[in-house]
Parts: sequence; C-alpha cells; structure tokens
Amino acid sequence: MGKLIWHELSRYVSLAASTYAVWAGVWAIFFRKFFWDFVGGILRDPGGIQPNPRISVFITLIVRVPVIQTMTITFGLVIIALEWPLVTVDRIPFHRLIPIKILLLILQAAIAALLYQERPSPHIPYEAALSSGDLYFFPSETHLKEDIGIEFEIRVCPALQKKPEQRDGQILVSQEPSVATTGQPDPFAPPYSLNLHVGDLALDDEDHTAEYVVLLNKYCVVPHHFLLVTKEFRPQTSPLLPSDLVHIYQLLLAARRANKSLIAFYNCGINSGASQPHKHVQFIEVERDGPPLEKITRNLKIEASGRPFTFQSLPYANHIFRLPALSLDSTPAQLRETLFPPFYSLLDLVISTTYTIPGTDTVIHVNSLGYAGMMLVKSHSDLEEIKKVGPAEILRGVGVESVHDLQVSGSLLETDYS
Repeated sequence: MGKLIWHELSRYVSLAASTYAVWAGVWAIFFRKFFWDFVGGILRDPGGIQPNPRISVFITLIVRVPVIQTMTITFGLVIIALEWPLVTVDRIPFHRLIPIKILLLILQAAIAALLYQERPSPHIPYEAALSSGDLYFFPSETHLKEDIGIEFEIRVCPALQKKPEQRDGQILVSQEPSVATTGQPDPFAPPYSLNLHVGDLALDDEDHTAEYVVLLNKYCVVPHHFLLVTKEFRPQTSPLLPSDLVHIYQLLLAARRANKSLIAFYNCGINSGASQPHKHVQFIEVERDGPPLEKITRNLKIEASGRPFTFQSLPYANHIFRLPALSLDSTPAQLRETLFPPFYSLLDLVISTTYTIPGTDTVIHVNSLGYAGMMLVKSHSDLEEIKKVGPAEILRGVGVESVHDLQVSGSLLETDYS
C-alpha cells in the first residue's frame, strides 16, 4: 500500500514538473534568453552581462532559433502523456517502465535549466539583443569637467580607437553605406534584425502617413540607446519635419510616464557627426534633471516667452526656446502646433566638426550632444587635452561667435516688414 502511495505521489510530481516545463518553454519562445549567459561573461556597468563567445551555440539555439524551447515543450508533453496516461499510450508496454520515465525527467530538467524563466524586465529588447550578439556594448567612463560655471560630461571609450572613423553621435552604427547613395545595403532598411527591432510607429500627417521604425543602436556606448528611423528613405541632411517632432516628443513623454528621462539628438549630416545618410534621430537616457546645459538654462530668467533666447555665458552661438508646459496626454495635433513654430524659428537662426587642439595633432570630434554639455572621446589623453583647453573653448572653435541678439532683432524686423 505504501509503495502505491509513493508511486502515485511521484506521478503527480512528474505531471506538475512537466506541465511547468511546457509553460516555461512557451514563455521562453516569446522572451528568449540563455539563463547561464553570465558564466564566463563580462559584467558591464552600465550595460549588464556581455556573454562569452564560447557559449554562442546556446545563444543560437535559444535566442536566434527556439530549438531548446521546442525540445522542452516536446519532452514535457511526452511525459504528461506517459503519466496521465493517454489512452493510446496506455497500450504501449514501456509506459510503465520507471527507468525510462526517470531518464526523460532528467533530460527534461537539463534542457529546461538552460532557459530564462523569470518575469521579463522592462528592458528585455536590449538584454535580448545584447545576449544574442546582435548588439555590441562598449564600456566607458564618465568624467566631469567644470568650465565657465558648467559641469560638462566627458565620456571616455578607449574601445572606439579600434573602430573606423565613421561615427554616429555617441556610437558607431554600421559600416555599410546607404543604398540610396552607393547601391550598397542600407542598415536602417528592412528586413530588420529581430532583436534590434523594437516596434513601428505611424502618424497621419496632412496628406500622407509618416511611418517610422524604432531600432536599438547596434554599437552602443550608453545602454538602451535607440533610434527613431524613417521607414521611407529620407536624407539625414534634411531638417526635421512636424511629424518627426511629434514622434520625438511622444517618445520623450512616454519615457517620462515610465519615470525615465531621455534626450533626443539629431546629427544633421556628416559635419555634425552622422555616418549614415538615412534619416534617424537618437535617444539616450540621462539624469533626471537632464543634460548639463538643460540644468543651467532651465533656471535662466528670460525677458519674454514665446521667442528664442540665448545663454550669454556660452562663448559660442546658441539659440534656445522654452516650450510651454505640455500634458502627458497631449494629442499629435496639439504637439504639432506647439513644437513646429518654435523649431522653425530656431532653424531660421542657425548658421552652422572637428577641433584641433592648438600646438598638437589631437583632433576632437564634436556632435550635437556636445552642445548639450556631453562629449565623447576615445582616450584618456584626449580627455586631458579637453581639460587643459576647456570644453567651452572647443565648442567655440567648432561653432561660431554668438550674434543672437542681432539675429533675433533682424528676424523681428523681417516679420514686421512682411
């Protein structure tokens, strides 16, 4: 009698374990991650685990093609059929053989242990892309340098010295040229990498629908760096359109709802740091109170709202527009009406990217993030040169002298005249 009770108990345990294995296998098809990717991996802070290349076979069989998940589900269903048992299986002699059941359970446990069976994190697309090898993370250090009363952020990433000179903002994207200019593959054109593709967006804009795709940046220095890319090829040298601004701000509002702070930046052409001619806007996470320049300008007192102003302490031309408060639930039409006129007025003021340190051969590359107070260099020697010269002087050398007041008064005269 006791043996019968123990046999029945073990049967229920086997059924429960196999049911869980089937559920875990299905779950892991949608959230693909190799559980043991930390073995021999490198912990990046920030950035998370970067797996050891020697475990790439498991990443292939789990992340790229769900082979392990399928095997886990299959073993689970076979054991359930044996233990239930199904009518057809009940007629097979070996379904009562304990050694066979034990072997199947051991194989099932070994395979299921390879899968990540936890609740997915909010950054699962980034983690999946990193663990699969579709996304590369380059560790870096952030140094602070106070200059003209502003605490500039200078990020040092020595790994970039091993890369070609093509750049896109803070990170390299792809060395493949654009199909629109050279006939070569466009890295921002479909089909998209499954692990880099976050989602699609669309907006009805006047007489057409503007379509976009959100992609993780393939080579990143800052974790969770992503791109908003036009589905239809548009040149990176073209200005942002109303539909672009609406989607950019909607993403910023979505981040705010998630208690995150992002900065969006647009490198408009090669001279501002872009290496891909396909139009794309970049997003990275920043501190809660924003990048260095925003922290300063947020508290500036301005004479009149509703028009551009300049931060006089900066030794280079700069134009800023303080937007009115926008609701987190603002409609696309409200965002278009609020965002585009200020952007157009700023665009009308823009005149102007490299800077060579005087007396040296050191060349500092500056992109749009530099003018938000955030710079990127490849070596500590470059960092020391920046500290000697001062970030503000470098930005002044790349930009032009500020004549903001003359420009604004000229624009107002033109408006009055018209």
